[in-house]
Amino acid sequence: MAGLWEFPGGKVEPGETPEEALIREMQEELGIDTWASCLAPLTFASHKYDDFHLLMPLFVCRKWQGIPRSRENQALKWVWAQDLKNYPMPEADLPLIPVLRDLL
Repeated sequence: MAGLWEFPGGKVEPGETPEEALIREMQEELGIDTWASCLAPLTFASHKYDDFHLLMPLFVCRKWQGIPRSRENQALKWVWAQDLKNYPMPEADLPLIPVLRDLL
């Protein structure tokens, strides 16, 4: 979804758990390491796109090692949860904003 701001993560590969996929993606996208014991499931989004249905879990990462840096030439930015609404995001991500805003 080029040009949109997205949460880190990606597709779960065959044989992976959602936690394993997130750990892999955080290393690939951000260059940071974390562990399943540091991930806490928070909520999920369910959204029907024209050509597929997305079921996306959202995890809170409580601890990681390293400094997050963009490793895929994408913009990276820390923002306050209440400011997420000011960034163009995929439709599936929008219901997650109030959850994060209320938590943080």
